[in-house]
Amino acid sequence: MRIEKLFFLHWPASRRFLHLVVTRGNAALDELVGSMIRAVRARVRPRQVRLLLDAGAAKKHAALRDFDRYRKTVFLIRTPRRPAYVAAWKRLPRKDFTRHEEPGRYLGAKPKAIEITETTTTIRGIARPVRTIVVREHAMRGKDRWHALFILHDDTTPALKLLHEFRSRQHHEQGYRIGVHDLWLDTVPSGYPKSGRPDRPGFRRGPLALCAWLAACAWDALRELGLALPKKFHFAHPRTLRRWVLLRDAELIVTSSHLLVVLESVRRRALLRPLIRQLNAAQLSLPWLGGRRVAMGFAASSQRLPDARPVLPYMPEIGSDCARRCRGVWC
Repeated sequence: MRIEKLFFLHWPASRRFLHLVVTRGNAALDELVGSMIRAVRARVRPRQVRLLLDAGAAKKHAALRDFDRYRKTVFLIRTPRRPAYVAAWKRLPRKDFTRHEEPGRYLGAKPKAIEITETTTTIRGIARPVRTIVVREHAMRGKDRWHALFILHDDTTPALKLLHEFRSRQHHEQGYRIGVHDLWLDTVPSGYPKSGRPDRPGFRRGPLALCAWLAACAWDALRELGLALPKKFHFAHPRTLRRWVLLRDAELIVTSSHLLVVLESVRRRALLRPLIRQLNAAQLSLPWLGGRRVAMGFAASSQRLPDARPVLPYMPEIGSDCARRCRGVWC
């Protein structure tokens, strides 16, 4: 029983979520497209919005008629694989198809052969026939796979380029998987009232939106952290960043003016030094800890780098034992 749904608007180029809509479990994608477009245009002024939608948005012709009214928005919509549609695609002349070879699913795999062509589909209520891109994927064994895209308000972009653009939607699907497995996006506490009739649970949009958006904001912060690291970490998953960067043993030393974070491990020190120096240069203070500043560094070791420098070179107000430890904090 689907009690609630989370709809995220995603930006494939940056692999980030932009907008969240929380609905009851019986809501459909086509009902929310208009509000998502308005939400984007209310915050930015793009020359053109290009929206990639799954087949759930094209189940009804009425939804396509609604999309057609947004003339400044280009829609790339997965066409529902209905028997009548598939039969019409198979009747298209073979000479109209253009063959392409694409890389296989993994390194060293055989190239994947596809054939692509263009046609039009008549939709009730839309004056012009809708541009339709039909793709036939040759199977290694078994039947070939047919699928198509409805294209609204773009008559010039080549068909193959539109197909590759739509495939970037895979980052959105991957985003949901990461949200569930890395950030527990589907485990929202107190999402609905527990009292009353169990077979008719209530609906509380506020707690659901808050918990889901906090998870999305945490992921956004982790993405910023990944961009500050070497290139191989730019699109790293949250669990990868936790394993390589965040989960590290440290000693906390509280003085009258500072909170010192002394990292005990020297593994991947070159990876973290630029971030630590940036943190120390910002001179962040903690209002809930008496305004003490945060300083971070590595414990002294025989592997000190040539350009290493002490985090706090002079602190006369702290005790002698603490001073000895602080002199061994380097970055």
